[in-house]
Amino acid sequence: MSPKNDIAEVSQESLYRIFTIPEAPDSTLGKIEKHLSENLMGFLGEHIVAREKPLQEIERDFDKSQIPEEPQFVSDHTEFLLDKLVAHSVHTASPRFIGHMTSALPYFLLPLAKLMVGLNQNLVKIETSKAFTPLERNVIGMLHHLVYQQDAPFYNRWMHSAQHSLGAFCSGGTIANMTALWVARNRLLQADGDFAGIAADGLAAGLQHYGYSKLTVVVSERGHYSLSKAADVLGIGRKNLVSVATDSDNRIRIDELRKTCEQIAKEGGKVLALVGVAGTTETGHIDPLDDMAAVAEEVDAHFHVDAAWGGATLLSEQHRPLLAGIER
Repeated sequence: MSPKNDIAEVSQESLYRIFTIPEAPDSTLGKIEKHLSENLMGFLGEHIVAREKPLQEIERDFDKSQIPEEPQFVSDHTEFLLDKLVAHSVHTASPRFIGHMTSALPYFLLPLAKLMVGLNQNLVKIETSKAFTPLERNVIGMLHHLVYQQDAPFYNRWMHSAQHSLGAFCSGGTIANMTALWVARNRLLQADGDFAGIAADGLAAGLQHYGYSKLTVVVSERGHYSLSKAADVLGIGRKNLVSVATDSDNRIRIDELRKTCEQIAKEGGKVLALVGVAGTTETGHIDPLDDMAAVAEEVDAHFHVDAAWGGATLLSEQHRPLLAGIER
């Protein structure tokens, strides 16, 4: 990089430098990369300030609505980010930080993340991902086996099939819940006779064809708020996300679940899905999944388990039984 008193100019040569030449080791960005690689905790502890700055003051540092026209050296902008952004971020890696959703990351993620960013693969098609596609299918197969425990011939047949998928990666719990209920909705209102399926003909036509007054999703009162978003986006309606009382251990009451399903049927509705919670975000409790699966079979409903918070329990041979029924 040129000295700071030089003028940054936009040119083809500058673009080539951005994409091909690393920052100088003594530049701000170069120093940050070195410090992050050598001592992540030390870097964060040094640059994330302990004192609290009012949010209103922080907002003033980010109040310009126009995209800047003048080019700027990356190192100069990095110093701005250090002073205005990093310094007032939350130090999730601090041993004094208490938070249930985020925490310190293991060191090895830093070089792996840099490798991933540098490769910049796009798994939308194999032409832009090549080896990453079989890698993704391999990991999905491992997670599938973690839940469903199928034998080796099953995975030899299906894991790398271009016409089938054992699952899908999602960016978070909200998208995962939405995707699961999307699948449940489309399977329930699938093509039949003159009805081309909900994806083609829409929700209203599907309800009319199958004779349902409404679709409902049933979950305990500890269900995650993302489920109401899913009900909204999928056209089911937030009012049709029905919550069921829990017991003293914050687990869904099976007797109340059955009553709720019976009432929905009396009203001409259809239980689209029962959602078991495998680790509530407030308390960590897990619903009686096996019992819920039995009820789902009784009312012919899709059984979805929201395990975004507690699913990793399956990796423990000792605690895996807590999620018994998730495979159903």
